[in-house]
Amino acid sequence: MVTKDLSEAAVEFKSILENCSDDIVNKIPTNFLKFIDKIASKTYKFNYDKTKSLIEQNLKSETRGLIALVYQDYICTDEERKEYIQKSNLYIIENENMKREKYNPNDIFKDVKNYKVNNSKENSIIEYKKENFIQKIFNKIKYFFKK
Repeated sequence: MVTKDLSEAAVEFKSILENCSDDIVNKIPTNFLKFIDKIASKTYKFNYDKTKSLIEQNLKSETRGLIALVYQDYICTDEERKEYIQKSNLYIIENENMKREKYNPNDIFKDVKNYKVNNSKENSIIEYKKENFIQKIFNKIKYFFKK
């Protein structure tokens, strides 16, 4: 299923390819380029700024993913591919280690020991008795005489 974000990313990707050299574009299979044309949004507009580098462009994360996919699968050489995969795996491992340190399940309840539990009787259940008809009348009469 093609989402709105993916179709907008396809527009951004096409805009980037228009500003690439022909030898890079020729490395990408035509059926992939046809697929990108097919899923590209008709209403979304993206202006590629030639004065900025690709990193400085305001791109969607899906577009960055498409660029990474195309680079890894079609553009880079075998040696570059191995190095790229090693770097991406290292980045993933570092990211997972940071998450593990931040959200360590052993440390989540570490500070809970400092809190005290309130065992007072203030939190007990209060019994509520509904007045019957005679008590209501009697209370109304008392109320009038107090005034």
